[in-house]
Amino acid sequence: MARHKKDGRRATGIQGRSGQLYVVTSHPVIKDGSKKRDKIWTATGLADIAENIKKASEIRKQLLENKVVIIVDRNISVNEYTDSILYKRKREVKDTTYSGYFYKCKKIKDYFGNLRLREINKAMIEKFLDSLFETYELQYRTVKDIKILLSNIFNQAVEDGIIAYNPVEDAVISKSLAAKYSKEKLTDDTFFSYEEAQLFLNNIKDQHFYELFYLTLFFGLRREEILGLRWSAIDFKNKTMSINHTVTKGMTVNRTNSAKNDTSIRKYPLTDEQIEMFIRLKDIECANRELCGNGYYENDYIFKNIDGTLYHPDYPTKKFAKLIRKMPDLPQHITFHGLRKSCVSILVHQGMDIKSIQKWVGHKDINTTLKIYALVKDKESKREISDAMNDILQLKDYTNQ
Repeated sequence: MARHKKDGRRATGIQGRSGQLYVVTSHPVIKDGSKKRDKIWTATGLADIAENIKKASEIRKQLLENKVVIIVDRNISVNEYTDSILYKRKREVKDTTYSGYFYKCKKIKDYFGNLRLREINKAMIEKFLDSLFETYELQYRTVKDIKILLSNIFNQAVEDGIIAYNPVEDAVISKSLAAKYSKEKLTDDTFFSYEEAQLFLNNIKDQHFYELFYLTLFFGLRREEILGLRWSAIDFKNKTMSINHTVTKGMTVNRTNSAKNDTSIRKYPLTDEQIEMFIRLKDIECANRELCGNGYYENDYIFKNIDGTLYHPDYPTKKFAKLIRKMPDLPQHITFHGLRKSCVSILVHQGMDIKSIQKWVGHKDINTTLKIYALVKDKESKREISDAMNDILQLKDYTNQ
């Protein structure tokens, strides 16, 4: 086994110690009434080998050019530093966005814990990324997002002068693990065809959730939009429905007069049948209010429990999953959000143009619409080819054999 080089100078401002390369800088301090200079040893995360000396020198040059301010606690742990980043993010972003940061950071903190930030190297980063697949069975996209977040944290640590080099930048996500734990994010099994959509509605016509699922499917609504639907959004006179209020789940449940993006704020025309449906829902609400008396929770939301209390955002998602498991003839990989995709699928089948579909469902990026369009068209074209081939190459009759 090769022994480490003897500790010492490797280049200007570069020192080798215990098999690692360090950038050594100095800054003026006042001690005992006189001006002196203190040396600062900044870990590069690079092994003490010849090919890394040039890279370490480049790091030193960058440090000097950027005039990095060295903070007092260079022994700060990954836990502590990540918490400080989270605190800053909480002040800058919406609760739902912060929730995503929080749970990603929790995985970082759970793995690295109280290890000092400057002790983390590339190999440790790659083992962490592997663990995200093996322990949590995360998808490649999620692992990539966590890696980006971790890299941002280490970049900030470079700016704060805790470390001189970001080891996350050179870390590689395992392709074999990404393939092993991958799941197709969008297939024709994650949304309904128009026949399957009608079958689903027929199967649940006596269910309490029928109208909620129907509206989600018909208008391609997001979960936060259907749960945020209020009576004030229904114009019975002009027969319109406005999408302008959402119910989201972050660290808490948030109810806001806003939408996911500008294209999400939209207004739909309502048919006479849909107006009758809303009138019926209003009658049911009045009956529930009378039944519960003083125990009824007053609010403007349309979809809620019998006593007026509001659904938790996860409730319709779980209810939908239970219903699908009881319908083996329907796609079993579809989720509640798949109803939104199913709306696109139905509109594609009806020959609607892409731009109109995008506006109907409120997709910000037309590529989202195009992905579903391509899958539906591919499935339909294969069926047409199969039918055409069957007319030309007819199979012999096996029924009487």
